[in-house]
Amino acid sequence: LCTIDPEFALAGPGGAIAKGFFKTWWGKLIMAVLTIVLLPLIIYINLKEFFVTRKNKKILNKLGAINRDFSWLTLNKAVKNAFERVYIAWNNEDMQEVSELVSSWYWQNQQIVHLNEWKKRNLKNQCRLKSIGSIKPLHLEITDDATLEGSRIAFSITANMEDYLIHRETKKVVEGKRGFADEEKIWIMEYIDGKWKLDDIQEGSMSLAFARAENLI
Repeated sequence: LCTIDPEFALAGPGGAIAKGFFKTWWGKLIMAVLTIVLLPLIIYINLKEFFVTRKNKKILNKLGAINRDFSWLTLNKAVKNAFERVYIAWNNEDMQEVSELVSSWYWQNQQIVHLNEWKKRNLKNQCRLKSIGSIKPLHLEITDDATLEGSRIAFSITANMEDYLIHRETKKVVEGKRGFADEEKIWIMEYIDGKWKLDDIQEGSMSLAFARAENLI
C-alpha cells in the first residue's frame, strides 16, 4: 500500500557524489538490487499508464467526431510539431519563433524569467533533440464549451535529447551535462483560439500522478 499509493514528491539523486557512486561496481550492484525490489512498482506504473493511454485515445477519437483537432492522429501530429519546434526556439534563445504554439503566459515565463536572465549571466541553453520516442495522453480536462475551447491535456513525452547550460566564453557546463539521453517530460497542452498550445512542462516523475487523476469531461 505504501508503494502504490504514495504522497507525490519531486526528489532524486542529482548530486555529483550520488551520480559517481552509481557508476562504481558496488553502486551498480545496489542499483540492480533496487531494480529487482522495485520491479512490482515499475510493472504497476507501466500497466497503469498503458490502460489510461488506451482509454484516453478512445475518448479523443470520439471527441474528434465533434472537433477534428481532438482526433488522436491530428493531436499527435500537433504535439510532435510543438515539441520539435520549441526545442529549436530554446536553442535559438527566442521564444518569439514559437509564439503561435505556446500560451501567452508560458511564452513570457520562458523568455523573461529564463532565457533573458541567462543572457544577463552570460549563459546559453544548449538544446538538441534527436528523436521522439512516445507521446501518451495521461489526463484529460475537457470543457463543456461547444467548441471545446479551454480544454487541457497532459501528455507524457519520451525523447532522446540533450539539454544543458554553458558559459558563453569558457564553454564550461554550468548545469546539466553534454550528451544525448532518454528523458521523459509532462507537457500540458491547452486548446486556445482553435489551436493546441503548450501551457506548462513538468518532470516525468509526475506521470503516475497524472495517470491516476480522474479525467474531467
